[in-house]
Amino acid sequence: MIFRTLFLFLTLSLTISQTGCSSYELGGPKPAFTTIEIAPIQNTTSRIGTHVVLEQKLIESFTADPRIKIGPGGAKLETVVTRYTHQGLTTKSTDSYTYSSFNISITVRCTLTTNNGTKVLFKDREFSASATLQPNSDASAEERSIAPGLFMDIVSQIREAATTAW
Repeated sequence: MIFRTLFLFLTLSLTISQTGCSSYELGGPKPAFTTIEIAPIQNTTSRIGTHVVLEQKLIESFTADPRIKIGPGGAKLETVVTRYTHQGLTTKSTDSYTYSSFNISITVRCTLTTNNGTKVLFKDREFSASATLQPNSDASAEERSIAPGLFMDIVSQIREAATTAW
């Protein structure tokens, strides 16, 4: 009796666990496109060179997705770096001129279209990332080193939005 109950329990639990995962697809849902063209990135900020890092990270991210190929003919991603801020943070209201840490924030605006621009998947959607920097020695070099990590965060947001948009 115990063996029969144990056998039924194992069989039933195995059946339930397998049917729950039957519709799972590795890699997420199928995107609305198979190829994507990344248009030259525009930079409207005073921070020079941010568009180069963003374009490199976008290409790396979309190339890593086996469902999508980089090239013309499918979707087109137009991207503009719209804001780069560097704000000093203080712990006291009297420390207005002595900053020990900074908040770095980047905002990017994207438009994704398919079918030669006739179908808009999203338009002027903003993606942003920020980080707190506490410089030890060379503040400008440390700020430049934090930008690629911020762009990776933004790129993962863009890729998620692009591959799940329909």
